[in-house]
Amino acid sequence: MIFHSSRGHKVPVQEVVLHTAATPGDWWKGKDIEDVIATFDQWHRARGFRKIGYHRVFMPDGTMGKGRSLYETGAHVKGKNAGTIGLCMVPIKTHKGIKTFETYFTEAQRKAVKGYIKELNELTDIKRVTGHNQFSPKECPGFHVKTSDWV
Repeated sequence: MIFHSSRGHKVPVQEVVLHTAATPGDWWKGKDIEDVIATFDQWHRARGFRKIGYHRVFMPDGTMGKGRSLYETGAHVKGKNAGTIGLCMVPIKTHKGIKTFETYFTEAQRKAVKGYIKELNELTDIKRVTGHNQFSPKECPGFHVKTSDWV
């Protein structure tokens, strides 16, 4: 089981929160996953975070990059970081409202994220997969997330 620390207590990781990068649709072109992780890290540090807030980032081709350690509390949903793993997907289209997964992301990303959630279940007990928009008035990740679609 993976645990995060919150106010001196151990919190079991049992939820994945899906995110989208707040980038224009073609921003990712010509960048590899290391470039993207480094850029997100710079952006998050500029906002006062210690480092990148997400645990993993997924490119449109399904490539996954590592952000924070899974054993470290993330910085991806205000008030909902302990006990959650933040997975961010880089969109292929600029966000304009909450639509469907296919509007903004690729099948390679869906396959990679679902596969990674399956791997996480070997380390911890994922009970829920949610979207950032379920905890904050944001479009992120750009679609409505249902646990049954991901676990």
